[in-house]
Amino acid sequence: MSQVRVKDIIAPHFYKTFNSKRTNQIYEGGRNSTKTSMIAIKIVYNCLNEDNCSAVCMRNHQIDLRKSVFREIKRACRRLGLVEGIDYKATVSPMEITFFKNENKIYFAGGDDFETIKGTIDEKKLIKIIWFEELTNFKDEETIEQIKATFTRGNNDWFMALYSFNPPKNKYDWVNKWVEKKRKDPKYLVHHSDYRTVNPEWVGTIAIEEAENLKKNDEKRYNWIWLGLVIGLEGLIFNPDLIEYVDEDYIEKNDIKILYIDFAIDSGHQTSATACGCYGLGNDGYWYLLDTYYYSPNEKPVKKAPSELSSDLFNFKRVMIQTYKTITDRETIDSAEGALRNQYYKDFGVRLNPVDKGTNKEKLVDYSQDFIAKKKFRVVLNNNNKIFKKENENYQWLPKSIDKGKPEPDKTEKDFPVDERYYNTHSQSYSYTYADHTQDEFQYWVKDNLVKLGLKF
Repeated sequence: MSQVRVKDIIAPHFYKTFNSKRTNQIYEGGRNSTKTSMIAIKIVYNCLNEDNCSAVCMRNHQIDLRKSVFREIKRACRRLGLVEGIDYKATVSPMEITFFKNENKIYFAGGDDFETIKGTIDEKKLIKIIWFEELTNFKDEETIEQIKATFTRGNNDWFMALYSFNPPKNKYDWVNKWVEKKRKDPKYLVHHSDYRTVNPEWVGTIAIEEAENLKKNDEKRYNWIWLGLVIGLEGLIFNPDLIEYVDEDYIEKNDIKILYIDFAIDSGHQTSATACGCYGLGNDGYWYLLDTYYYSPNEKPVKKAPSELSSDLFNFKRVMIQTYKTITDRETIDSAEGALRNQYYKDFGVRLNPVDKGTNKEKLVDYSQDFIAKKKFRVVLNNNNKIFKKENENYQWLPKSIDKGKPEPDKTEKDFPVDERYYNTHSQSYSYTYADHTQDEFQYWVKDNLVKLGLKF
């Protein structure tokens, strides 16, 4: 084991808190503040240098452990000069790290199965540290207190519960309310950090450029993502000013070549509209909403069957391919929608890609907000795309859901003014109401294409 100075491997803003053994330590902050790396180093350092000190690292779901906290702890071992197989042993079944110097261990558990590791813990070694990584994913304060109580037994001198997370934007989220309450509690250390005091070489040029670009395009979102500030949730979900609307003949006039196209579907039912967006990548580096299929069954005595919708969507796809003389890359649909997906495969032998929208609508929205903030998205303002503009400019959070800390969009069907009733040429039908259907399919498209949209590496 080589000698390493801790000050050389943690950011300066952690110098004053690294040696703290305060019972509860909250580390909140923005992206790339290196708080996760520091905590991992702190855990390994204590397990290595205390004779009787084991630790438990937690994520809310057991499935997330290996690619997050387990990997981070092993990285901390390397940074401290430890060599696997010589200074410590790492196993994945069970998931543990054992230090040969003193037989201290680091265990890994999910909040959904933490009870199962109690039987594997070496009773000769006290659990002195527990780490709640991505605290915002845990259900509530009561849940973490119950977990913490499980591992504090037998400690008389010191015990540390470490909490790390990026603050949710909603001030009513349980984590934000909990932190505000704990700021006044002397048993709690609350530390805030961001990327600006981290060694630029650690952050990386690309990340810094991303941060500065977001600051220029959407400073409020920059404050939340990169500075870790609670910015609050306001009425509108998307910032319409970040979307560029171009004339119907813009692509032709500017001799833009559409390299390939994607389709994304939000499938409706008896009273809910079916929306399909056609998105194309231009050779100018911009993404375009080229056209929209939209069919609303509201106020129609005879509604289209899945077979008719399937045929409509296939024809829409054919028209788009012919119009832009290009190929299709990806066709996306909500994973919860089985009827139309099966019908489409039965009719045309094409498997629509089901995207898992998850249970956290705010997270799904975040991906799309990140994409829009890049200012590389344009909407061709033809008649069919007017429904996207209408729904985008009226897409809002339900106020009561914000106050409860679990924001949900307003999905109420709203009436078009008589003189604005919408007609879609692809479904050949009028719509008398609008809600959030184009916004949903837009989010499915973004979620299903994170890598090629530059949102995931």
